[in-house]
Amino acid sequence: MLSKGYVLGKDALSKAKSFDETHQVSASATAKVVSLGKRIGINDKISAGAEAVRAIENNYHVSEKTMSALAVAQQTVSNAGTAVVNSRYFSTGALWVSGVLSKAAQAAADLGSKGPT
Repeated sequence: MLSKGYVLGKDALSKAKSFDETHQVSASATAKVVSLGKRIGINDKISAGAEAVRAIENNYHVSEKTMSALAVAQQTVSNAGTAVVNSRYFSTGALWVSGVLSKAAQAAADLGSKGPT
């Protein structure tokens, strides 16, 4: 079954390629995109935008500052997580939940051992 689907897919691909070669759909679309790009001047605008980003990076070192801020934030989150885990309230809550689950498991086991009445 899979092999038939593969053959069908391969046949469809070759038919599409043949259609494109006959009607020049890809070439026409590419030419229109290039023409539109030249008319709008999109390449120049993208280049100017990239140059502006490079200038800002060179002047303000945004990437370096961002990475530094992320490192500080990561350390802060790590410290907060450690504080929560080491907290007396967290451990008390965890013991309480553990006790409740143990009692629920025991009740289920007792109910299961009695069977239907």
